[in-house]
Amino acid sequence: MPGLTRHLKPMKRTILLLTSVILATAALWGQDARTLLRENPERYASIHHSYEAPEAIVDTPAPAGYEPFYVSHYGRHGSRYMTSMNSVTRVSHLFDSLDSLQLLTAEGKQLHAALKALEESHEGQAGYLTLRGGREHQGIAQRLYDRVPLVFNQPDRGRVIAEASYVQRCIQSLANFTMVLKSNAPQLNFDIYAGERFMTHIAPGTSVKRNPSHYAVFDSVLNARFDPTRAMNAWFTDPWDAAQHLGKYDVRTFIYYVFYAGGIVQCLADDYQLPDIYPFFTEDELYELWYAGDISHFDSMANTIENGCRFYETGRKMLADFIEKADAAVAGNDVAADLRFGHDSGLMPLLSYLRVEGYEDVISMTQAIEKGWYCFEQMPMGSNLQLIFYKNPKGDVLVKLLRNERETTIPALKPWKGPYYRWKDLRNYFVNLP
Repeated sequence: MPGLTRHLKPMKRTILLLTSVILATAALWGQDARTLLRENPERYASIHHSYEAPEAIVDTPAPAGYEPFYVSHYGRHGSRYMTSMNSVTRVSHLFDSLDSLQLLTAEGKQLHAALKALEESHEGQAGYLTLRGGREHQGIAQRLYDRVPLVFNQPDRGRVIAEASYVQRCIQSLANFTMVLKSNAPQLNFDIYAGERFMTHIAPGTSVKRNPSHYAVFDSVLNARFDPTRAMNAWFTDPWDAAQHLGKYDVRTFIYYVFYAGGIVQCLADDYQLPDIYPFFTEDELYELWYAGDISHFDSMANTIENGCRFYETGRKMLADFIEKADAAVAGNDVAADLRFGHDSGLMPLLSYLRVEGYEDVISMTQAIEKGWYCFEQMPMGSNLQLIFYKNPKGDVLVKLLRNERETTIPALKPWKGPYYRWKDLRNYFVNLP
């Protein structure tokens, strides 16, 4: 595209060093991600990807004599609208302006129409749960009940405590989840809580700011990997002129935000039949935009070298609540389950702090994909961590961890048998985390 490169921000010297690392790892590891993305293009949405339930629940049988008696759960809210109108209007309004300047091609006009439909769908709904999000939590709750029905049908444990972030989509998720448990076990009594006071152990990570280098690294990756030429030529009659009317955005950031907005379409699929925005990109473009977003999400909420593991404190506060409530259940209260409904900014720091499989190492954000960390798999809408507690007649207690309803382990701590940990060993590990 003649002249367009004059508008692009020059790369800093540090970018050149980073680029060599990125390009070296891409050839080795990109195919794995590409295969998964090709199988289901909705996965390009990364953190906005709708929940993919397990095709089948696979449980390693508990050791002889052990029965489930208590569940400790944390769930990210389900599929939602964008949290703010700006995530859609920042691109749809630019297309409005570019259309008024007669700079849109026929394809550009189609994309403009798709973005306007997405904007209209969000009127009065930004931040709320969608129908798909509610059904995701209904499904998770039903599979939990089917998995351990004994937990919810104990004569001496008839109470469930459910707490939510004060944000509406989390309260809606709680409502959908508890509704299903109640329909399966009508005798259960539910204590429902939501409010700012619960944020200290449900979503303390919302107050943690990104590290200063975060945006510089993201920009450098986007600049190094993504070529905007084809898209700008396809969407605009005069790409150079269009680039001059993007306000504070350079062309790569602008295109990334179009891609980012398009990812939310799947979350609204049960509410609206909206045009798919991904067909306005090539497969390679989608991959490179996903790549930049994936490492950005990893650094935003997990523990990385770049952010100095600043989310340890978030995980520590959340874990303290898990331990306190589990101790009470093990000691013999009347609670069958403690349910928490929050955000990715709570769950991802918790998984990182616990060093659950997939989060066991502190790495550079640029190594996330090399290590097989894919946000669409690790932290889609509705992501969850469940601790299932078992005991035998002697009162010995075992715990199994489930991440997104699949058995998982903590690589730093050897299980007792299969995926099962002795609670005394797991608790000791928890309280001694730095």
